[in-house]
Amino acid sequence: MDDKSVKFEKISAPGYLRVSKIIAYIMYVWVFVGIILLALRIFLLAFSANVTTPFVEFVYRTSADYLAPFRNIFPPRSIGETGYFDVAALFAIIMYLLLAWGFNSLINYIQYKIDKNILEQKKEIQKEAELEKQRQLEINNSAKKQSENKMKTLIISSK
Repeated sequence: MDDKSVKFEKISAPGYLRVSKIIAYIMYVWVFVGIILLALRIFLLAFSANVTTPFVEFVYRTSADYLAPFRNIFPPRSIGETGYFDVAALFAIIMYLLLAWGFNSLINYIQYKIDKNILEQKKEIQKEAELEKQRQLEINNSAKKQSENKMKTLIISSK
């Protein structure tokens, strides 16, 4: 393994940034699952879906957790004879979209910090490589001067 490959293996993002990005992605997915479930809930309630079917029951039960902080903020509006429009669920979707936007911004910020850190590491490695190259050049020049001086000394002493 040569010296350059060892140096490039050192480049990596700090662990706390990688972990925080993973957590932000998990929260982002959680929010979008909630948005989808709440949208399904609005659709199923508007068209009076049969509550006894397993899918509808699952959607209502699961979306209830996402709807809990917003329940009873707005009263539901009747649609037709049996359906109704859940305004609180629509409001919850809007709030969760804003939260998703916040998580997206957080993910972008973390990625910016990761990219900046990696760029700084690359610059530092490049600077070290240039210094090493300059040192080697100086060593070669001094060795060359020493050999030239020895040659001059040998030529003068042989005369």
